[in-house]
Amino acid sequence: MKNNIVEFPDRTAIEKEAGAWLIKLDGDNVPSAEELASLREWLERSPVHREQLRSFAEFWGKMNVLTELAVPLGHANGRAKRSFVENLRHAIPQLGQASIVTAVIVIGVATTFWLRPDPFLSSNDFYATAVGQQRSMTLADGSVVLLNTNSQIKVAYDNEYRNVRLLQGEAHFTVEKNAEHPFRVYAGNGRMQALGTAFSVYLKDDTVNVTVTEGKVELACVSRLVTNQLLQQETPLGTVKSSGSNAIVDSGFVETLGTIKAGESATLQGVLGTDTVSTIDAIEIVEVQEMAKRLSWREGMLTFAGDPLEVVVDEISRYTTVSIEITDPDVRSTRIGGRFPIGETDAMFDALEANFGLRVTRLSHNHVLVSVAEE
Repeated sequence: MKNNIVEFPDRTAIEKEAGAWLIKLDGDNVPSAEELASLREWLERSPVHREQLRSFAEFWGKMNVLTELAVPLGHANGRAKRSFVENLRHAIPQLGQASIVTAVIVIGVATTFWLRPDPFLSSNDFYATAVGQQRSMTLADGSVVLLNTNSQIKVAYDNEYRNVRLLQGEAHFTVEKNAEHPFRVYAGNGRMQALGTAFSVYLKDDTVNVTVTEGKVELACVSRLVTNQLLQQETPLGTVKSSGSNAIVDSGFVETLGTIKAGESATLQGVLGTDTVSTIDAIEIVEVQEMAKRLSWREGMLTFAGDPLEVVVDEISRYTTVSIEITDPDVRSTRIGGRFPIGETDAMFDALEANFGLRVTRLSHNHVLVSVAEE
């Protein structure tokens, strides 16, 4: 998976520099040609530099600095240029130039902080994958989510919790530690709260399977979960955009079911929106080899170790739009083993025919039959 690393400008440094430039432009001395050239060079460093100077100029009492940037800079309209800085000099005469610079920077940084959207909420959205697609994303807090095939999540961070709703499919979460904002995943009627951890959640019909690879996960049952009604639209990037608020709120009773730790897996039963209450159907210890097998999808592989053919077909079907039909009941229990790249369905079919005594008949591009091979 290719990651593009982009270095973003240091906002704090840019804010300080923008404040200093405004002081210089609004000073008693006309900026020199060298200073103007330096300013133009500074403005060309990034759009952030230009936007920050523009933002400060608008805030500091209608200064016409930006208008003058379009022509040779000077004091052609000195009275119009009398601004926040000039008012500050008259209001507090004892302030020196350095103190005024400091005051402008402090107020500017504070104002920018107040007006800037909370970066903690910048991941709030819907994310989805198509059949056969996988997608990794890093959320605003640094937590990483890997979506498996045909899966959807809703991210709804707020001031108290980092909430994620698994709407369908499977996802693996590597959670960034933040004790002040607990990380919670909802699926079905279940709620999984991370205790410094990494774990996978798979929602299938009325069953939720949770497998912990690091740390611990607290399991709970939520009798009712209130979410806003959303308008959803698939995009080429796999993100479902929405309108309205993005809240996930527990409304009803929450019953703690237990805690599972790394190397354990639990299955919960219960469907959200019904009167059924989630319960832990089973907790099992997962051996290292079995854990690697279950999570091999994160590496783009499907791994089988003596699994019945019907289980293998069911798993393969998650990653393809091809309908796979087992026509011979006698071969359903045939044991299958091997590692297969996700998405290479034809290679899987070839392996079934070559190694397991099966016959794959292609009725069309999206429908195949699996039966016992003729002698």
